[in-house]
Amino acid sequence: MKIILGFFAAVVAIAALSSFCTWRWIAGSHPVVAVDSHDWLHKELRVTSEQHKALEPIEARYAERERLLRERMRQANRELAAAIGKSKGSSPEVAAAVEKVHQHMGALQKASLEHLFEMRTVLTPEQGDQLLQLAQKGLEESP
Repeated sequence: MKIILGFFAAVVAIAALSSFCTWRWIAGSHPVVAVDSHDWLHKELRVTSEQHKALEPIEARYAERERLLRERMRQANRELAAAIGKSKGSSPEVAAAVEKVHQHMGALQKASLEHLFEMRTVLTPEQGDQLLQLAQKGLEESP
């Protein structure tokens, strides 16, 4: 169970690429303050007003997709909790519930990556490379 929970935490962190500027990374170079990750990212990449306008619908679509996927993941976790409570141990129901959680985590991670790559289409090649570097760093430093 501990491994499942650890895996879940890692995948959620990875899937949240929109907030890949994790607190650990921020704390390493800046005082910890509440930061909107998209605002921070736009400032870090020096996004122009034209790019910002082009990114708005991309970010809106992703925000809705992320909301839906996170809700599905929460529901799958509730189902896992119920299966654990019902079976009181490892069982086919628990295994099926774990698989469902993993499917939703994978879908969220895939959506996050698709969002990342879609954002690159609006950015200059240099900004796109910087975005990928920031994403890589966030993934390397995530728990």
